[in-house]
Amino acid sequence: MPDRRELWIFILTVATAAAVLVSIAGAETLLAIACLAWLIAGPRRILWPGYVVPLCAFMAMTVVSLVASPQPEIGMGVVRKFVLFSMGLLAVNFVRTPWRARISHGTLLAVAALASAVELVQFGLAYLRFLSTHNLADDPTVLARITGFMGHWMTFSGEQLLVWCAAVPSMLFLGRRWSIPLTAVSAALILSFTRSVWLGAIAGFLVVVFMIPRRVLIGVVLPAAVVAGIASGLIYHRVAMSFGPKFAPDFSRLEMLSAGFRMIQDHPLFGVGPERIHTEFPRYYSGNDLANFYYGHLHNNIVQIAAERGLLCLASFLWFFFALYADLLSMLKRAADDAQWIVLSALAALTGFVVAGLFEYNFGDSEVLLLLLFFVSAPYGAAVRVEMIDESGTRLHSEVDVHHLPFEIRD
Repeated sequence: MPDRRELWIFILTVATAAAVLVSIAGAETLLAIACLAWLIAGPRRILWPGYVVPLCAFMAMTVVSLVASPQPEIGMGVVRKFVLFSMGLLAVNFVRTPWRARISHGTLLAVAALASAVELVQFGLAYLRFLSTHNLADDPTVLARITGFMGHWMTFSGEQLLVWCAAVPSMLFLGRRWSIPLTAVSAALILSFTRSVWLGAIAGFLVVVFMIPRRVLIGVVLPAAVVAGIASGLIYHRVAMSFGPKFAPDFSRLEMLSAGFRMIQDHPLFGVGPERIHTEFPRYYSGNDLANFYYGHLHNNIVQIAAERGLLCLASFLWFFFALYADLLSMLKRAADDAQWIVLSALAALTGFVVAGLFEYNFGDSEVLLLLLFFVSAPYGAAVRVEMIDESGTRLHSEVDVHHLPFEIRD
């Protein structure tokens, strides 16, 4: 593939990931253009990530659950979403040097900072409105949380979580000037008042904290601590809601998990069918207040997949994540010094996603899934390098035994 065409596909890939933070329609359009450009250019060599087998197994079991569903026509959306997985292949094959990884992470951090600035303005305006109405429906810490460029606060906070987690290790090479964008994202993450992403951010940070120099950690933690200190009263208010009288959006989480377990007991192999949780949930709920909360999904990745698509699909889903962790840990041992941060970024983002997914069905969010695939796939090409040419024309010699790479090469 001519170098110029290959570079343009890299640009399209990064543009797709950045567009996710602004518009899913724009991101999907750019994703389609990038894939089409790749096909037209005619790839000479394809890198297949190690997670491709469990991912294919997950897709196959999803199709099986769809065929077994009593209403397969309403579940076709989960199959159409398979096209999003092409983001992983694009990242593996075109974000293939540390230089490109730095460009990618810097671009995403810059766009996320812009979205964060918008969110901060939105929050200020929303809080002024709440002070005038004192209506819970207007409270920007509870029911009127800020969405940035997105349509829902869970999508916005889920994206900011991934960017923040990935940005912490990348500060090793991005430099001090990127502290301001990172601070903006930190502030947006805190003021999103989404507890699941707070827990995800803590988990993602802890995974990499012992691999990062103290000076970098101080630059990350100090601004976030200042913002958290300023907003401590609001944070206390948000957390206190969880331990006060029964608050429907919180109380419903336990009911959803309970209903999900009963769905799994009744439909262990293939689930109730893709996109049928909303249809089946009233049958498994004994209360009479369905109008007070959203039950389109079960707010937990594991329970959602098992209840919707069955235990066989859940097994392949877990296999996919275990394969990712195994590959990333293997790459961390073998990566060159200037590329370890790429693997650490992927580990932090993946861990943040997994922990947040214990309290939210973030795997079903197209924007969050696209961004996750980009971050966790980039190390396959950029951190463990086979012989390639970088942008300066320098040949990159193999840094590991190619027989033990966590991906396959096809000419």
